[in-house]
Amino acid sequence: MSNDSQIRILFLTAEPTDSVRLRLGRELEDIKERLRLANPQQIFVLEERRSARPKDISQAIHDFQPNIVHFSGHGRSNGELRFEDEFGNTQPVTPEALAALFKLVADHVNCVVLNACYSDIQAEAIVQHIPFVIGMKRAIGDEAAIAFAVGFYKALGANRTIEEAYEFGCVEIQLQGIPEESTPVLRKKQERCLRQADATPAMFYLERPAIEKRCYEEIKQPGSLIRIKAPENMGKTWLMNRIVAYARGNSYKTVTLSFKGLVGGIFSDEETFLRSLCVAVGDELELPNNLNQHWDDKLSCIFNCTMYFQKYLLTSSPVVLALNYLDLVFEQSAIANNFCNMLRDWHDKAIRGDKVSEIWQKLRLIIVHSTEVYASLNINSSPLANVGLVIELPEFNIEQVQRLLKLHHLDLTANQVKQLMDLLGGHPLLLRKACDYLTLNEIPLEKLLKVASTIEGPFTGHLLEHLSKIENNPDLKTAFRQVITAKKPVQLPPTIARSLHRLGLVKLEGNFVKPRCKLYRQFFCDRL
Repeated sequence: MSNDSQIRILFLTAEPTDSVRLRLGRELEDIKERLRLANPQQIFVLEERRSARPKDISQAIHDFQPNIVHFSGHGRSNGELRFEDEFGNTQPVTPEALAALFKLVADHVNCVVLNACYSDIQAEAIVQHIPFVIGMKRAIGDEAAIAFAVGFYKALGANRTIEEAYEFGCVEIQLQGIPEESTPVLRKKQERCLRQADATPAMFYLERPAIEKRCYEEIKQPGSLIRIKAPENMGKTWLMNRIVAYARGNSYKTVTLSFKGLVGGIFSDEETFLRSLCVAVGDELELPNNLNQHWDDKLSCIFNCTMYFQKYLLTSSPVVLALNYLDLVFEQSAIANNFCNMLRDWHDKAIRGDKVSEIWQKLRLIIVHSTEVYASLNINSSPLANVGLVIELPEFNIEQVQRLLKLHHLDLTANQVKQLMDLLGGHPLLLRKACDYLTLNEIPLEKLLKVASTIEGPFTGHLLEHLSKIENNPDLKTAFRQVITAKKPVQLPPTIARSLHRLGLVKLEGNFVKPRCKLYRQFFCDRL
């Protein structure tokens, strides 16, 4: 499962038996060490594929969904890269073939590094589709290739941009006293897109140090439970992924499940739902499916699920189980209360101090949801109320907005920052969309402010998605029209107010609500 808070590096090597031997193992180990030293929270994840065959390239990209693809091996003067065939001999791949492949995966690959002789020919073809491609314009020696890779990833681990990391790689060659620092070449797709394309999503993550530190401390506690709540698009998944990455870095096994991806029918039957949960967790832990041996049809589904965890899934090292989009479970009357009772019981088992507690202390839970009141369950009066550590994510403050602007290399005056926040508040998603729009289109803030609430602006998809949700619910439509046309906060029925808050459209002020930001008032006033 792809993880939006990580930078994923796919490292491919090929060393055909009919070619000169290279020191690819040393290059790989040096890169691993540099990333390990700069990577205490497991932001960088490296996947290696040695003795790569042409058919392995696309499979590895499908499996791993990398942000950076690195190839180390041999290249030919005509630009072909030398991969391996079924017998370990050379099987060349042309620039046209690799360019066609990277065209299909340009949605998540941001950089390609070709650490092979004459690979700049490949780079020129691939850069038509990928923002950054590094190749070698002539033959490069083994020591120079290793030095460049070490310098590049050392800088990337220090949160440098790809352009800066390339420069550090070249300097590393010089520092080693090797006269080949001009051999690596950085190709860039479109100059106007550089500043944005330079970064992977994780590079734009804004840390909330106090919240993250508290979560990191909590996840190390035996039997801990962390509940993350906030309206949509506030960064809940980002924070969850950071905690999971931290746990993985501390040698915990981790399982992340999103209920958003489950087929709707699975929620209608408790046994089907719980059996699916057991199988999914076991699969993520790479354990054989032994559910039929543990499931007794004469006993309740909740008991069977609990025993499967206790006697099978939790018998080794600690497991962090992150459950995202739990809202979808809360809405299901057939399973909501029993499921919450079960999670509460698991948490309670860990603190009882008996022999069973030793098993359940291995489980650490992270649950993520959008708000607190649902059609089938009020979580404040549910078994999960007042349990564990509750984290409610706030909007970005002005300091965080300024950091976000800096990450995008945007230099706005204090007054311009105020104008931007007057329009969008501290809404993380809208602010990121605004930064992307300003960067990629190289336009002044004044133009953004002018088109923001129109279909020409960068928020169109987000706004139309919310418009569709509101128009499909007459009660929400009537209530939200009242909110956006009022000059001061209004009072709504609690369930309606919470539904609008869950969507992130309004702010709550006691028993009253008001529009989340000026952009929503401008856009929806014209359409509702």
